[in-house]
Amino acid sequence: MQESREAVGWSAVAPAYAATFAPLCGGTDDPLLAAAGISGGGPGMRVLDVGAGTGDLAAAALAAGAEVTAVDPDPDMLALARERAPQARLGRAGLPALPFGDAAYDAVLANFVVNHVRDPRAGVRELARVAATRGRVAVTIWPSGQNVQSRLWAAVVEEGGAVPPPALRLPADRDFPRTCAGLGALLAGASLRDVEAHPVRWTHRTDPKALWRGAAAGVGGIGTTVTAQPTEVRARMEAAYDRLVVPLVRDGVLVLDTEALLASGTKA
Repeated sequence: MQESREAVGWSAVAPAYAATFAPLCGGTDDPLLAAAGISGGGPGMRVLDVGAGTGDLAAAALAAGAEVTAVDPDPDMLALARERAPQARLGRAGLPALPFGDAAYDAVLANFVVNHVRDPRAGVRELARVAATRGRVAVTIWPSGQNVQSRLWAAVVEEGGAVPPPALRLPADRDFPRTCAGLGALLAGASLRDVEAHPVRWTHRTDPKALWRGAAAGVGGIGTTVTAQPTEVRARMEAAYDRLVVPLVRDGVLVLDTEALLASGTKA
């Protein structure tokens, strides 16, 4: 099961996220634009970026000629998005209730958002609601336990003796399999057609300590777990991270061959 964004909390961590995890999440920007038909869609496409974070995806959509609206529930994230995508229309909002009319956008994007909401099915239905007829919806998630960083964090938690807060877990009746089939079924269940789901793989290069700095600052589910631990457990977790990350470091750079899942569908 996966953490909910509401449970995790993102207030006051936006700068740390921007410096650590945002560049990692940016590896799916180009595939998302392509899946939503934005890359070759031509000028004037109406695009909504839900959970815009630091604004990198919105900026990429603007560069492709789209007219972009970007929303995020966190004001600190919106401040960063305003710097990176100043031409986008920005607003404070999030799933599962978006302040837009039905069929308002030609393409709707949600990059690593569906795995952070308390009701993923309701969230995807809302993404589909605001998509225009024949418009595209494209989303990404992390596959739980199936990529390098997931396995790294699982080992850090186990070796450090950490206990994740119970609030991170979704109820079984709201969860869904973090697989291509599971994500594709989520979109199909929102009455999207021609659904396609596939892995996206890329290599992320960063400072070896960057991911730990993000976690220690409270970013994401792992950050919530780290900051919930007593001082001695956090120290053990950091020591475990420092040891476990060594095989991933080449010439002083953390080289992370990672994977996400991307699914897209068309509004009927």
